[in-house]
Amino acid sequence: MSTSKSKKENKNIKALFSVVCLCIIALGMIVYFSSQNKTTDNQVNEQTTLEVTTEVQNPVTIRETTTEKTTKSAKQAPSTTAEPSTMELGESNTPYKSYYKYPLGEAVVNGYSEELVFNKTMGDWRAHTAVDFKGSEGDSVVAINDGLVLDVYKDNMYSQVVVIDHGGKLVAKYCGLKSVTVKKGKYVSIGNKIGTLGKIPAENADDVHLHFETKLGGNTVNPLDVMGKTE
Repeated sequence: MSTSKSKKENKNIKALFSVVCLCIIALGMIVYFSSQNKTTDNQVNEQTTLEVTTEVQNPVTIRETTTEKTTKSAKQAPSTTAEPSTMELGESNTPYKSYYKYPLGEAVVNGYSEELVFNKTMGDWRAHTAVDFKGSEGDSVVAINDGLVLDVYKDNMYSQVVVIDHGGKLVAKYCGLKSVTVKKGKYVSIGNKIGTLGKIPAENADDVHLHFETKLGGNTVNPLDVMGKTE
């Protein structure tokens, strides 16, 4: 009787032990799968964060690139503002136009001469390093070419004077003006009016005319030769 009871108790203990073991195993599995689920959730969250970040950052990068390209294009776009003249200053000055206009008319009162000629007004002999173009008081005087007005002044012997750099190291002096319509430092185009014709005290004995001088590289030259108006 005692032996039978002992065997029964052993079976009960073994059964209880088996149940405990199964519980421990089940608990371990629960913990394991729970941790796996957390890892998976974390990975999903990280991927979602990365995707969201990428979606947010990429448009910004695109907008920045677009803005930069637009700015560069704006900088490289040529200006549509017209320059006042075709002239280019500097040592490499070249004629602004390949042809010239007469400053007044084609009629010449006195020609260019480096030799001494008699001046009826002053009553002496002197070189006439200019060409006198005949005109009437009040006639318009025009620029022979594009250029930069270097100076405008009044002279006791030659009335109002305008000095213009016409390019190619050519500087012209328009003497005997009654009025002036240009200012120092301003640009003129070929044929632009620079003033009206007046009288010349130093040559008052001659008909009304424009006393026109030209220098090439600082040396006095015949204006008709420079303008290609001689035969």
